[in-house]
Amino acid sequence: MGTRSSGYDTETLDGVLCYFMRTILHLQESGIENLPVENDLREPVRSYLDLAMDLLINGQPYEISQLILESEYDVLLHHGKADIETVMCLRMIKELSCHIRFDKDYYGYLLSTWNLWGNRALGYAAWTFYPNLPAPVREKYGIDEMIKDIPREMLRLDDF
Repeated sequence: MGTRSSGYDTETLDGVLCYFMRTILHLQESGIENLPVENDLREPVRSYLDLAMDLLINGQPYEISQLILESEYDVLLHHGKADIETVMCLRMIKELSCHIRFDKDYYGYLLSTWNLWGNRALGYAAWTFYPNLPAPVREKYGIDEMIKDIPREMLRLDDF
């Protein structure tokens, strides 16, 4: 795992991405019964993520989820001076929570964001997320090829 930067990857965004990778692994393992996973992000990202997960867990329809998340997003932006990192994290939370809840293949959107991943998200993906994905998903997205050279002892298969 070499160091790289998209210019937008930050520790907080990596935290959001890892959170959703862990969420997907929990959904695969046991459905929503073990959700939400621990959220240790900074405010206002933490509260927004908690809201998004409540909407996902409670099965709110798409229109309601979008309305609530967009309203909260607007309030957060208008009542504070948000930096690009915070805005990016809030947008990512909104997009990922809706894709996970409403897309048939919710892996696709998360995997399409890889160019925003920093070293923490890349490491978690390689050592925990990718190896725990179902075989058809790994095959569809060419993941086995990406992780084939990672030594077995480096994998953290239970780290979710």
